[in-house]
Amino acid sequence: MILITGSSSYIGKNLINFFEKKKTPYIGIDLKKPYTSKCIKADIVNDNLASKVKSKITKIVHLAAISSDQDSKKNIDKCYDVNIFGTLNMINFAKVKKINKFVFASTEWVYGDFKNKKSSKSKIDISKLKSHYSITKTICEKIITNSIKLNYSILRFGIIYGNKIANFSAVESIVRQVAKKKVIKISSRKTARSFIHINDIVKSIHLSINYKKNDIFDIQGDKLVTLDEIIKISSNYLSKKIKILELNKKNPSIRGIASNLSHKKLNFRAKIGINEGIKLILNNEK
Repeated sequence: MILITGSSSYIGKNLINFFEKKKTPYIGIDLKKPYTSKCIKADIVNDNLASKVKSKITKIVHLAAISSDQDSKKNIDKCYDVNIFGTLNMINFAKVKKINKFVFASTEWVYGDFKNKKSSKSKIDISKLKSHYSITKTICEKIITNSIKLNYSILRFGIIYGNKIANFSAVESIVRQVAKKKVIKISSRKTARSFIHINDIVKSIHLSINYKKNDIFDIQGDKLVTLDEIIKISSNYLSKKIKILELNKKNPSIRGIASNLSHKKLNFRAKIGINEGIKLILNNEK
């Protein structure tokens, strides 16, 4: 059986939907309302999980975290408690349960603010990280990689999009603006990210659960997508003309990940391109 922490999160719910279809046995824990009858309310920081989770657990997918820079700034102490001490508790729980796989949800933000392409082989300098969120994730990665007899997969997720109604990415934000407005304000048309659809995130987790070795993977979309592309694809699909106001035209923000380096080892490839992803969002909005 697979234990999912953060089971009521956006990724957690989508992963559970996938497991339900595959009839994969799981149990979920979260502080929020249980997503299904197979989930329970539990705190990874304070609760004695070994007494609460009595099922035979063989694998853990650890998603629970203060998972954005904005949220980490609101309560810095909580960010460090949940992300670091919560992860330590889960590692100890994994040892008690003698699990054979520990999948950890990390982030591309461990690379900091970068312009040149990065990969899982890149050296991370924690002293240069400005975000509490990225610092805590980097510390957790170090704890995991130094843990004795822990079979792990660390997944550095890129910017995830789908049909989120909260904490949405630039993709959902722009697509919805195109649907409702005639004029859109953006920083620069050339600002670009390797956006990745939630369905591909779930697929990467599924593959990593069965990956036999210890490794770190960059889980990103196959190519950089500009804000200009998102607007054009959305407006073409809706047959609308959109006026674009660039607020910082000459200073685009571009974050590139050399993701294919780790994709090959995991036998992973993002299948949902930005065209299909945008269509899925717009069809869901109807």
